[in-house]
Amino acid sequence: MLIKLDPSIVSEEVNQNGWLEEIVIALETLASARREGKHAVIAERETLKQISECPDLSKPARDIYHKAYNHFSQFKAYLNAVTKYIEIINPCICPQISYHSGKQVIQVSPSFFNDSETAQKTILLCENANDAILYEIIAKVYLVWKKLKIPLACEHRGGGGSTIATEYSNIQKNQKRFCLSIIDSDKIAPNGNLGSTAKLVQEQNNPNCITTELFLLNVREIENLIPNSILAEIVSGDRKRQNALSLLEKIQTSGAIDLKGFLDIKKGLLLKDILRVHSAEVVSFWQSRITDIPEITNRIDDWCQKHWQCSKSNKCTCEISLGFGENVLDNTVSWLQEKTPHKVAEMVDIYLREEWEQIGQIIVNWCFSERPIRA
Repeated sequence: MLIKLDPSIVSEEVNQNGWLEEIVIALETLASARREGKHAVIAERETLKQISECPDLSKPARDIYHKAYNHFSQFKAYLNAVTKYIEIINPCICPQISYHSGKQVIQVSPSFFNDSETAQKTILLCENANDAILYEIIAKVYLVWKKLKIPLACEHRGGGGSTIATEYSNIQKNQKRFCLSIIDSDKIAPNGNLGSTAKLVQEQNNPNCITTELFLLNVREIENLIPNSILAEIVSGDRKRQNALSLLEKIQTSGAIDLKGFLDIKKGLLLKDILRVHSAEVVSFWQSRITDIPEITNRIDDWCQKHWQCSKSNKCTCEISLGFGENVLDNTVSWLQEKTPHKVAEMVDIYLREEWEQIGQIIVNWCFSERPIRA
């Protein structure tokens, strides 16, 4: 994260009898984090000068703050790149949230960083390892769009079902690690209910925990964030998946651009999948959008379409969309890892850019860092 040192930690009043031990320990901890490229540390020029000359700090730590002092000109751009950052102030009785220039500022005391565990890389907690990889790629593409050269640092963790809910809850209770958790909503429509995993994590989430953030996707699953142009690359030569892509492209060009966000990209979507949720709002959402898309209506039984009921739910053949297979995410990640963020940035269609930008900004907020400093 971006961590800002407030001038209050070096004020004469605070340090008139020597630097407070908790401040010295925090500055040593943050110097190590900065040296290792786990977070970025900034402050006003005079604050950095005083810290770099502090006799109570080790020489390696003073050298780190001296380097920061020499690169002070970059710090304004750093603040412009985030909408959330940490600020260390003294005194600070308890962590609190404030707002400054439209940004969320998490204010903590120096003692918050007296444990080196708090300065480790931010945890990016997702439902599986490939989720985290794709989200980090999305953030790097976002940085390309914004013309920002900012390294990202995070520790990927994956889990599913109750496992991820328990792990996220434990991280919150521990309150010693920064953590961003991004979870599939599993919603079948914008106004649909959350899936079991998302609901469980949300129920166990403590929104007052300042060291963590839970983000539930606006779309159904992470696979719904894969651009059609990238799907085209990974289905090349596979007729079944090419048919799935052709139908998906026709759906999007029909004007119902929001439908892709709620399709089942892996398995495909049947009419019975919509009807079995027993929600008038969900049915209304789909009914209003697919009526004018012949590529879909031609696949739905006339009776089912007329009554919006399933005549043979056990063997439903009314296909709204076709699936790309269970390995679509794995194949996408493998393909993307061979490409530069600049190349990927050119392939994201306009329908997905807003979602990618939102996710990218959140990851930049939590995983902002600088390159490690080599001895």
